[in-house]
Amino acid sequence: MKNFIQKIAKFFEPSKNLVLISLAFWITHILLRIMLLFRSNPYGFPFVSKPDWFIFHAVCIDFMWICNALVVFMVLGGIADKIASSKSTNSRNTDTRCAGTECANTGSARVSKVAKVTTIAYTVFHSVILLFTLLDNEVQRFLGGHLSFGLMDTYKDTSSIAMFYDYVANDLSVPYLQFVVLVSMLPLTYGLYKLLVKHYRTPEGFRLKKSAIAMVIFYIASYLFVYFIWTGHARMTKLRPVVSLVYNDLFVSKKVAGLTEKDLVAYRTTYQNLWQRVEGDSLWKFSDAKEGHGLPLYRIPTEALLKSEKLATQREMKPNFILVLMESHRGLNTGFMNPQIQPSPTPFLDSIAANSHVWMRMHTSGVPTTGGVLSTHLGIPHHSRLAQATDLAHISLPSFVSVLTENGYSTHYMSAADPAWDNLGVWMAKWYTAEHYSREREDDSTFMDHAAQYVRDTLSKQGKPFLATLMTRSNHYPFNFAAGMTDDEKARPLQERINVTMNYADRQLAHFIRAIQNEEWYKNTYVIIMADHGFPLGENGVSTMNGGGFSNISWIPFIIHGKGLEPVHDTTTAAQIDIAPTVLELAGFAVPNIFMGHNLLRDHSAGLSLGAYSGYSALGLDNYRVVSKTNSNDEVYLFADSDMRQECDLAKTEFERTAKMHAMLDTLIKISDYSLEHGL
Repeated sequence: MKNFIQKIAKFFEPSKNLVLISLAFWITHILLRIMLLFRSNPYGFPFVSKPDWFIFHAVCIDFMWICNALVVFMVLGGIADKIASSKSTNSRNTDTRCAGTECANTGSARVSKVAKVTTIAYTVFHSVILLFTLLDNEVQRFLGGHLSFGLMDTYKDTSSIAMFYDYVANDLSVPYLQFVVLVSMLPLTYGLYKLLVKHYRTPEGFRLKKSAIAMVIFYIASYLFVYFIWTGHARMTKLRPVVSLVYNDLFVSKKVAGLTEKDLVAYRTTYQNLWQRVEGDSLWKFSDAKEGHGLPLYRIPTEALLKSEKLATQREMKPNFILVLMESHRGLNTGFMNPQIQPSPTPFLDSIAANSHVWMRMHTSGVPTTGGVLSTHLGIPHHSRLAQATDLAHISLPSFVSVLTENGYSTHYMSAADPAWDNLGVWMAKWYTAEHYSREREDDSTFMDHAAQYVRDTLSKQGKPFLATLMTRSNHYPFNFAAGMTDDEKARPLQERINVTMNYADRQLAHFIRAIQNEEWYKNTYVIIMADHGFPLGENGVSTMNGGGFSNISWIPFIIHGKGLEPVHDTTTAAQIDIAPTVLELAGFAVPNIFMGHNLLRDHSAGLSLGAYSGYSALGLDNYRVVSKTNSNDEVYLFADSDMRQECDLAKTEFERTAKMHAMLDTLIKISDYSLEHGL
């Protein structure tokens, strides 16, 4: 064993300096992470509200990828050294003129040259990665998304350089700090390397074995910490290193080359014909105007719609809007949607539903929270492949909120969960007047108290109509966040525990509504209550968020309460993509848009639901719902739209209908992905 270790050490001996280079660059990466996570973005808001939740993961992630690169270069260096030694031996054997000492020196020179070349190549590699890491950090701070080939292609013109300089000069964190870091980080890394050389060399030689053992131990600890002890997909997405981004762009991501012109024409016709059929009238028309950037979704209102008395009346009302997004509220655990569950976990929501317009077949259009929230705002399903909140943060996409903001509304996004966690804050900043979050108000009780007070004492007194969007938190997996839960309640199975946390969230919702319902302005306010998504708890054999698009994850409550809306339990097929056009109808605005959904308050009763769910997608149409793996024929299910528990799969008996709906689903998902990637 000892001889084996000695052979390994001898194999890696020419590359021993790479260890110190790795440690020096790792320390520099830690400093860059600190400057990213603990600073404000250029607009004066924290880049992340909880940097302590990110920094240790960042340190571990950087250590792991640097170690991976170290091993690759050490192996390559060892192989090159072996080849050089072999050539040196052959040369000595064939060169009869070479004296023993002279030949040995020649061989050593060749080995030294290999080590030098390997060291230079490794240093250049890390230097390039370090420069791109700084650029990636700044792209995240300015645009909210990571650096990518697509982003570089978007901003490849010279005007982007001038724009970047303007951003740096007006950075509300520390102006011009980026340039200081740019010119100093490589000299700093070299200085760190020299310090490490000084302290890691002894009269007996380099402490390779001790360092290697320590690095292996820390690598294993980092891996366990990041992937098992304290995980988090949103955090991992935000902390992806540049090498991972490049690797994914080149090898991992299943990039769609884009729709050919022929495909785009065919899909455009199919989509627009379907949309008009479901819409049921001709008050909108699709347009090829340059403002639409060639998107098949772009439509404009007709003159008849613009002159509509109904819209004029709504505009004159200047109604307020309160949109409450309830975390993980499943239709299966909502009392008025599933009377079989007794006692109802949502008695207050049930009481509002009895006096409101309720859609009993409402589905989310994306998961997790980013999917539900973004599709609600954009009127387009979540992207089927990309982490939309991060990967497409640089794309310009209007929402119903941006329309309200542009038309004089005061729009505020209030969240009990950190919007910077999954990059939602970047998107909300595009559309809303202001965002509200504090780690001191993460429980729904303190959050709802603050929201009620702010809406009542500030928003309602600004002399303009307002939109307040509230995103709750307490009913989040693993359903033990509700304040005051007993040990007995926390020990219950998930299927029971969710009823406890939904009931808690329901009580806080009741507290919020009761705090504002007697205000005079409340009479001119539409209250919209819905969920961001559901949650699979074993139904259909699924218990993870990426396990399918079944109703356990997609079926959600949706209620609109307000002036002129009669109590109705509506069975029209609906989805979150319908919310944007519906809200604008209530506000009295008809503007060009790219919403894929429909105004749910129109006279026509036909509906459509569409969503993408972490590798799966689903379409509800003509009283049926098809669920399948996206871009695949491996798993395709068909259910009657009324079968909300989805207990009877009709795919084998309704083969022709299944195939037709599956093809339509594929078309719509490709159209929506294309539109999200291109934007307006």
